[in-house]
Amino acid sequence: MDLKTVSVQGNDVRVPKPEVGTAYLVERYSAESVKAVILHPDDFAELQSRAQMLEDAARPAGFELTELGAKAHRIAESREGETVEDEAAVRSLLGL
Repeated sequence: MDLKTVSVQGNDVRVPKPEVGTAYLVERYSAESVKAVILHPDDFAELQSRAQMLEDAARPAGFELTELGAKAHRIAESREGETVEDEAAVRSLLGL
């Protein structure tokens, strides 16, 4: 998520001094009409960091699965609720 940031001079707006861990919702007429959100800079940095982590995790790793990797993935997806940790059983499932 690319979040565009725009700087506004403190003299141009009236906002409370933000506290870490608190989001201030600026309402227009009611709680259903939020005009803006005010965050502490540390919270904003954390939000940006988490958004970047999610974006990175969703991006393909830049490689294709090998035939063996694809087979292992298919087997893992088809065996709901069953965990196979024994090396011999894993080798058997993969035909190794």
